[in-house]
Amino acid sequence: MTSCPFEIGDTVIDRDDSLAPRSVVVSLPSKAAADWLMYGGVTVAQANPQYPADASIVVVVAVNDVDRYLPEWDAETPLARSTLNEAGIYYRASPACCLTTAEPDENSPTDLDDINTAEIEDCNRS
Repeated sequence: MTSCPFEIGDTVIDRDDSLAPRSVVVSLPSKAAADWLMYGGVTVAQANPQYPADASIVVVVAVNDVDRYLPEWDAETPLARSTLNEAGIYYRASPACCLTTAEPDENSPTDLDDINTAEIEDCNRS
């Protein structure tokens, strides 16, 4: 499994989807993309075939949803799937290499000038 450059509470955006909302890292399960089942019964690897199946995964929640549904969360404690499900929060698991760090201010525009690229290996398959 590839290493993960993120920490709980990091603000990230999807490299491949410029319309995706800024998200917060809420969990760093020690599972590879091929081993994590998503909604609909597909694995993260199946949903993201352009990335390695052994990529580490990152569970994220949209910034606005964290603020709205989990205002007391300390942004340091990992959130379990059961906690997210009980709170009714939509979460997404992605290969770590398809995310990049972003400025934490969700009110700023999602613009390439505002993005700080994480120091991670390029996971794109050739």
